[in-house]
Amino acid sequence: MKNLEVSELLNEIADYLELKEERFKVRAYRKAALTINSLSEDIAGIWEKDKLEEIPSVGEGIAKKISDFLQNGKSAYLEKLKTQTPVDMESLGQVEGLGPKTVAKLYKILNIKNIKDLEKAAKKGKIRDIFGFGQIVEKNILESIEFSKKSSERYLLGNALPIADEIIGKLKQLKEINKIQVAGSTRRRKETIRDIDILIISKKPEKVMDFFVNMDNVADVLAHGKSKSSVRLNEGIQVDVRVINKKSYGAALMYFTGSREHNIRLRKIAIDKKMKLSEYGLFNKKTNRMLAGRTEEEVYKKLGMGYIEPEIREDDGEIEAALKNKLPKLINY
Repeated sequence: MKNLEVSELLNEIADYLELKEERFKVRAYRKAALTINSLSEDIAGIWEKDKLEEIPSVGEGIAKKISDFLQNGKSAYLEKLKTQTPVDMESLGQVEGLGPKTVAKLYKILNIKNIKDLEKAAKKGKIRDIFGFGQIVEKNILESIEFSKKSSERYLLGNALPIADEIIGKLKQLKEINKIQVAGSTRRRKETIRDIDILIISKKPEKVMDFFVNMDNVADVLAHGKSKSSVRLNEGIQVDVRVINKKSYGAALMYFTGSREHNIRLRKIAIDKKMKLSEYGLFNKKTNRMLAGRTEEEVYKKLGMGYIEPEIREDDGEIEAALKNKLPKLINY
């Protein structure tokens, strides 16, 4: 499906339009991006039927940009915006806390065009004097720049998996934890990992979160909530831990394990069967009654397919095989 690519394209166009202060266009492109990202049907199919303008929030102008991208694999309009704007939105957007409006403000006041300019201005103390920023924000920007340099890297599975196993081993010591499982690309055994996701069942989530954020190998606490927390470890990798309700654990595990494309396909199948699928469970669309969610197996079964092993949840033919009961038998460890 091309929905995610098109959605990202429209959001990137909106980022550059922010610099030109074309607020009406910015809102229009962001609204269209949101609509397309939530579509259950492949936008490429809609384009082939010449029905792009029938999508809510997609007018003639945006439809032409989408058509150009789907036909040529790139957007002439976006490339034109990039040549008109000397700001490296992609690299600056990787710095935590810097949205398009903030980037535009820094460019107009300090002529900051890239990470190098941003770091230089922050180190010279120029950002703190801008209204709405201050010394703390400036300090956070410098820290985020350092983190973005590390987070742009991916970690080999051979390095990330032992870290995940070590964290799970530590958390398992807590009697408050009833179930724990790694999710995300680590569970899919991708060659490289950007971060580690761990899902837990516990009746005392706050105690679990307190223990997690205070582990001895935590370098920085990014978020500390009642049921979700994120940390950056000394190794530089980010780890997210979520405590899930028992009745939704299987659905959440599916959601946080499968690739985006795999999950979109599953949601489309659910919609076709008059159901709704989310990280909270599988529901009857009309009555909102929960049909499955405790285990992954029961959710897949309710959708009319066999259990799909985590390693092949990539929307690469596994769903078609599961629907026909012809899933391959994976080589074991």
